[in-house]
Amino acid sequence: SPCIAGAAAAACAAVAGSRRLVKEPSRPPWSRLCLRRQRPSMAMAASAAEPAAPSMDQAAAASSSAPGGVSATKPTDEKRELRRFFFGDVFKEGVYKPLHGELFRPDAGARWKSWLSPSFEAVLAAARKGDPRPALREEAPGVYSFELFTPEFCDMLLAEVEHAQQTNREQLDRPNGMNRYGIVLNQLGLEPLITALQREHLAPLQGSLFPEEGSTCDDHHCFIVRYKAGEDVGLDMHEDDADVTLNVCLGKEFEAATLSFCGLAAHDNHRKFKHTYSHEKGRAVLHLGRHRHGADDIARGERVNFILWSTSSAYRASEAHLRHRRHSATAEQPDPICLSYTHDSDYTKYAKKPSSEEAIARGVMLDRVEERYAKYKRPVHDLASPLEEINTTPSVLLFLEGLAPQVQHKLFTDLMSVAGELLPRFDTPSDKAPPLLFFVAVQPVGAVPQVRSFSGCRGSPALAVLDIDGERVWRYGSEALDATSILEFVGAYLAGTLAASPLGGGGDGGAEETDAKRSRADA
Repeated sequence: SPCIAGAAAAACAAVAGSRRLVKEPSRPPWSRLCLRRQRPSMAMAASAAEPAAPSMDQAAAASSSAPGGVSATKPTDEKRELRRFFFGDVFKEGVYKPLHGELFRPDAGARWKSWLSPSFEAVLAAARKGDPRPALREEAPGVYSFELFTPEFCDMLLAEVEHAQQTNREQLDRPNGMNRYGIVLNQLGLEPLITALQREHLAPLQGSLFPEEGSTCDDHHCFIVRYKAGEDVGLDMHEDDADVTLNVCLGKEFEAATLSFCGLAAHDNHRKFKHTYSHEKGRAVLHLGRHRHGADDIARGERVNFILWSTSSAYRASEAHLRHRRHSATAEQPDPICLSYTHDSDYTKYAKKPSSEEAIARGVMLDRVEERYAKYKRPVHDLASPLEEINTTPSVLLFLEGLAPQVQHKLFTDLMSVAGELLPRFDTPSDKAPPLLFFVAVQPVGAVPQVRSFSGCRGSPALAVLDIDGERVWRYGSEALDATSILEFVGAYLAGTLAASPLGGGGDGGAEETDAKRSRADA
């Protein structure tokens, strides 16, 4: 049940200038950027790919139409926001003729009691009393399993899914960007049935186990996934674009195809192995969407699962949602099984790069991987939406906010020239970020105000090298900038002849400028 919430990415960028992160033990609370950005929903959310370095004409146009610190984007259509996951309804449209009509009746939800396992009644009763855990099997902290569907219902739903795939495959969308085989049950016409399951039977349980995320769920995305040799054999590690995830095995016969859990996104151990769950027909596993997990490879046969992502608009509008989706800045070294080739930019640091065939069979979004590698090849990046590696890699920052477009254009061109001259010297592999990054800020939006605060730079133009991990900054102390002075300043930094300052706090940068000039004179 893939993918990671994309709503946090856009929201994180929008608030980066004003919201500080949770305090870390050895760092001041503002010493880490809000850049552990979440990937977008594989099904619906727009790509959160970093934009190319901005043109100065575009920057000037945006600056003239957007007030300071406010992105000049069009307001989102309210109707679209009401439904995060919407694929239509082929049954209502008269396109799909079902095999089991009772699943599609307006009153089908009233039949859930006959389709749910008798033991689930005890789970639900315990949830309504406030603590369902004694009636559940706790697979790992925050991961619970219980019998949910009867074998008869599993068989009936599985037959309906296979009938739909045989008769209406072209009209049905894949459920997300990672699973190639499967269908969206809401699109098939089963949304009323699923809504009744969520509201009448699962809501008390989800609210009791996960009160912050699960007590106000008001929407859902429900789909089928399938794993089989020669098709999808497993699924890359990920977090779901769900607040609470329900995963139920419908069958069939299979070996292996287990589900491995690691940690929660915001925790230091989010890439440390916790538990492997073995699927049982009709048995559900319930966990938070931000709990990192992945489907282990199937050894034989075929496994089909029912996935229900529950979402809460109230929770997603909260600061807690942003905080929960922000990857820890002090994450522990990962266990190999918890690495994601799709989502982890440091994957090849700890594991061998998979072949394209292996990656596709495990649902890896190769377009996203290629997109990440393409970013590394850009000489200069947009500081409003920076690479995640700015947290760990020294970065040259050029602040140009508020300057005339022609001045911005010239200095941006100068920075491009310097980056183009220096970066090839590092001989960096194509799948890794270079050891020095270059960023330009042309508007006071996104992460720019926060980064400016970290660097302690004042006015425009301003130039600095920022090392967040080392909690240091080197500032150039003059507004007289051109390609030569930028190159000399960065060269002096690389040579180790500049004096560093602690993060934050302004300064006239005189020491840095003097050292740079001294280095120039020595040269």
